[in-house]
Amino acid sequence: MIKMISSKIALGFVALILTSAFASAFARADSQNTGAQSGDPENGQKLYQTCVACHGDNGQGNDALQAPALAGQYDWYLAQQLDNYNTGKRGTDAADTAGAQMLPMAKQVADEHAKADVLAFIATLDAKNAATADIAAESSAETLRDGSRQYNAQCSACHGSNGKGNVALKSPNLTLLSSDYLTRQLQNYKAGIRGYHQDDKYGKQMRMMANMISNDKNLQDIVAFIQTLDK
Repeated sequence: MIKMISSKIALGFVALILTSAFASAFARADSQNTGAQSGDPENGQKLYQTCVACHGDNGQGNDALQAPALAGQYDWYLAQQLDNYNTGKRGTDAADTAGAQMLPMAKQVADEHAKADVLAFIATLDAKNAATADIAAESSAETLRDGSRQYNAQCSACHGSNGKGNVALKSPNLTLLSSDYLTRQLQNYKAGIRGYHQDDKYGKQMRMMANMISNDKNLQDIVAFIQTLDK
């Protein structure tokens, strides 16, 4: 009888450990977004109307307006970039015309509640809406091979081998971004148009990494490879 009770206790303890392990795994899997659930998506949809003209009804972005896709991107990254605009860490360089256009837009959601609401709405948008052109289909095998090699050497440590990013390293999901936008931002980092502010810790890190890309061909190869990664 005592042995049976002991066995039941042991099994219960094992079940508790397994349940905790599964809960931790699910928490880690869901931890890339860190706060959108605290906002009101219904009010966020109203606020998002400020964003529609450039980023689209579905957050798909628009290369002609230099507006990235927002659908599917992590809330913490979008919040960080809004904060960067509102604190002068991004968009204030004279050569950053698209950034200058974003400055007054970001001010519309500078309030923490408004920001949480608009991010909660963006979190409802399907990542499949992200308008990424399939330049990989037009790229040669050599281009993609070189791009893969350079990406894994210079980018994967922060953005992951799958390009999905990492909340701990504050690196965004690259697979949602168009080739035009990725190219432009890498060029901006290299030119000091982005990552210039002394308090932009992660921007400065990206500027350093972008400057390790030695020439335009290598940059284009990396971008082409990123376009092969699943969203």
